[in-house]
This record gives sequence, structure tokens and C-alpha cells, in this order.
Amino acid sequence: MALRTFVKVSGINNLSDARYCAGMEVNQLGFEIEESATNYTDIQKFKEISEWLSGVEYVGEITSNNKAIKDLIEGYQLDAVQIENIDQIGEALNTGLAVSFLAHSIESTQKAWEASGQKLAYVLFDSSEVNDHALQALANEIPIVLAAGFDAETVTELAKSKLKGIAIQGGNEIRPGYKDFDEMADILESLEIDDLTDE
Repeated sequence: MALRTFVKVSGINNLSDARYCAGMEVNQLGFEIEESATNYTDIQKFKEISEWLSGVEYVGEITSNNKAIKDLIEGYQLDAVQIENIDQIGEALNTGLAVSFLAHSIESTQKAWEASGQKLAYVLFDSSEVNDHALQALANEIPIVLAAGFDAETVTELAKSKLKGIAIQGGNEIRPGYKDFDEMADILESLEIDDLTDE
């Protein structure tokens, strides 16, 4: 099985989510790597989770600019870094990792893309305040991964659009080893390609 579009799952902090997502062949798993973050995953826990997985890329998610990026990512085996402060774009690109930018408006999306010299892997767009026409027009120029404004019913249409893909949020386990996957599963299952019936 594969998915119809690029999928990133943000805020991974437990093995249940990580193994489920890897099994569904998502492209990237995001880990919050700042100690102040809600879903902070320290290096030891990251290693414990990632050693069970294969076939996915790991993204270090950074929301503040309180610490040098190279210090935050040290010890993590990451493929990419996600930032949301435009002043950190150059620093992030200098890590040699793929860089994505979390934006909440059309304006910040365009500014980040220009500031990067069009070198961002994509912009993760987290706002449902923009009409679909404006978003699709933007996706003609910039690789956009949409993180809001869709559900299992509408996500298959998004997969046919010019967007690069979608992003969904991981969540906490109810108790160790037990996780309610309902919403995440509905979206990912909607995107599954049936090898027997799909091209």
C-alpha cells in the first residue's frame, strides 16, 4: 500500500503513533525537539522510537529561536528541520538538512519562500482562513503542505490538487501502548491506494 499524496505527521511522541504511521507509509514524522514544547521528545526517546521504524524521514520541529538550531538537533538523527521564525531560515539551511517552514498566512508563506532563495523543501501551511482558490494559486509557485481545513471526506480531493501534500497531528497515548487512531486512521485510509484497483 502507498498513499496518494505526500503526508507528514507532526508532534510524534510515542511509538504507537510512529509505528502506525510508518506502516501506512507516511513520508515524514515530526518530533518536537525543544524542551519547552508540549510534545517534547528527548534524544533517548527519539532513539527508542526510531529504532523500530524504517522507510520514513524524521523532522525536528522548532518553534522558537531561543537556542541555536545546530545545538537543538545535535544527537538526533534527522533528515529535515521545520522552523517557523523567518530569521532562522539561513541558519536552518546551513545545517545541510532539508528545511520546511510553518506558515499561518499567504504573506508569511511568500516571505519565507523568498527569504530561502526558493530552497525550502516546502511550506507547511496551517490556516483554514484562506480560500481554496488562493491556496491553489500559491501552490503553482511554492510547494505547499496543508495542515488545516480538511478531513477524511475532503482529503482525497486535495490529493488531486497542486498541493504537495498534507500534514496531520500526532497525539498522546491514552495509556502506554494504547492509542485512539480514529481521526488519523480515517484520513490515512482515505488516501490509501488500493494496488488492485488504482492506477
